Amino acid sequence: MNIKVSFDLLTLEVFYQEIYKSLIDSIVEKIYQIGNTEVFINLYSPSLGRINLIFSVHPQLYRIQLTKKDFPYPIKPPSFAMLLRKYLEGARLLDMNLIPQERIVEFRWKRTLDEDKKLVLELMGKYSNLILLNENNIIIDAIKHVTSEISRFREILPGIPYIYPPKTQKFSLIDLKDENLEEIFKKAIPLKDLLLREISHMNPQIVKEILGELSNKTPSMLREDERSILKERIFLYKEKVIKKDFKFIVYIINNEPIAYSLFPLKEYEHLEKREFDKLHKAIDFIYSYAFGKILFDQEKKKLSDVVKNNIKKVEDKIREFETQIKEGEEAEIFRIKGEALLLNQKKVRKGIEEVILPNPYNQEEFLEIALDPSLSSIENAQKYFKKYKKLKKGISILKDQKERLEEELYYLHSLDYSLENADSLLGLKEIGEELEKEGYIREKKEKEKRKEKKSEPHKFLSSDGFEIYVGKNNRQNEYITFHLANPEDIWLHARGTPGAHTIIKTGEKEPPESTILEAATLAGYFSKGRDSTYVSVDYTKRKYVQKPKGAKPGFVIYRNEKTIFVKPEEALKLFSESIKDSLKILR
Repeated sequence: MNIKVSFDLLTLEVFYQEIYKSLIDSIVEKIYQIGNTEVFINLYSPSLGRINLIFSVHPQLYRIQLTKKDFPYPIKPPSFAMLLRKYLEGARLLDMNLIPQERIVEFRWKRTLDEDKKLVLELMGKYSNLILLNENNIIIDAIKHVTSEISRFREILPGIPYIYPPKTQKFSLIDLKDENLEEIFKKAIPLKDLLLREISHMNPQIVKEILGELSNKTPSMLREDERSILKERIFLYKEKVIKKDFKFIVYIINNEPIAYSLFPLKEYEHLEKREFDKLHKAIDFIYSYAFGKILFDQEKKKLSDVVKNNIKKVEDKIREFETQIKEGEEAEIFRIKGEALLLNQKKVRKGIEEVILPNPYNQEEFLEIALDPSLSSIENAQKYFKKYKKLKKGISILKDQKERLEEELYYLHSLDYSLENADSLLGLKEIGEELEKEGYIREKKEKEKRKEKKSEPHKFLSSDGFEIYVGKNNRQNEYITFHLANPEDIWLHARGTPGAHTIIKTGEKEPPESTILEAATLAGYFSKGRDSTYVSVDYTKRKYVQKPKGAKPGFVIYRNEKTIFVKPEEALKLFSESIKDSLKILR
């Protein structure tokens, strides 16, 4: 992940001052936990309404966040979430306390008839933690346990008193004086490390801005004029912090937020940026994206591993059946040996164990035929015919099984394609549910009663004004084909390869060839054949498309089709053109 974020002391102080009044007297409605690092407390705030308060101890994305966005919560809550539910659900937030000069915030909660509880969030990079205390500051539990083997300074374990981490020895930026800087500059380490280590309210981005061309120097390398310039920049930064002269900016590359700052940054001045009126809104914007991307990547990998492992299993079974079929097809020799015995029965005496006879179909070839000495020639022949029939019947079964496996393999490749092109957690969730339903993932027994959202297919408008829909996964494929489309609409699909169902909504008129070509190009692009120079795409009226009974999701048969050859790369041009050009993306 290329996102550069750091929930530093200054960010925490500004954030705390923004949200304090809005959160006091909020009521806890529900508590969730995602993974081992993210706790969501669903609050009802008198001023903000229903909102999620996120406590994160993620090693890179540690933070406090306010959001109204939804994330997929686990069906079975982790034990720490269950503990928080036990003590905090229904509680009111009495107070919040930011420990001066430390990235530690305490939240004091009160539930009717219960003693106060305190939730302590320590935002310290990979050492971040979330700790629940009772009224006597005894640890009830923490999201991360810290034993004496991990830290000799303090333990974080249930039943022991909570103590604060060792206090920082940094100079406070707010109280910084010239003589403090002189003392700091006596230390012989690079300036970029020195400012971060010795002065509070600094972060790598700000240090880079302050140092500029001095970044690679140590204090002893500074000329007198450079020392004066550096001091001036530090005190200018101090003045901005004291006056709260902030601009809450998120910097963006290719529609992806990559950094945020409380001040304009020269390093990113060439980038697209978005400015917010409140810091907590900027925090929500960038961290929701970053956390969503982590969840997306994790879920995508998990589902992809399931699909790829099953693809390998099915391919191995197909190879095994191919071997057995090949061996079975050699059964023809048993029929020939039986016929040779019948044709030469007078020459074959009972009691012998082997005979050599000419092949009835090639008199120049001779067959070595093993015999049961206790049987006659005719009985031995019948034994060979029986073995032949058994093997032929087995081949038929094996071929049927192989055909079903090949259909399953095609289906799994369609899921693999859907995963490659998934663009949202919601889309991944639908693919996961399909894998559960088809038995590739063990179905979860308990379901939380939450309003189910569904992902939306791609929607385009052709140059001739016709709506074109493209499915992103099998659920969407079936939806647009059998629910959204009318019988006279045009259905398209890349021929012989997994890909998206594509629909042209015709209305009351037939679409021209230009629209069919555009839709076919989209169908080719949204298929496994995307990287080919040309892809053949079939199209027919929707009324000629059927789903066989018992078929896998997304599988259809169709008739009366025509075929068109398209260049998938042409779709990229269609994406980038403006509304006045041949195609525009509506959604």
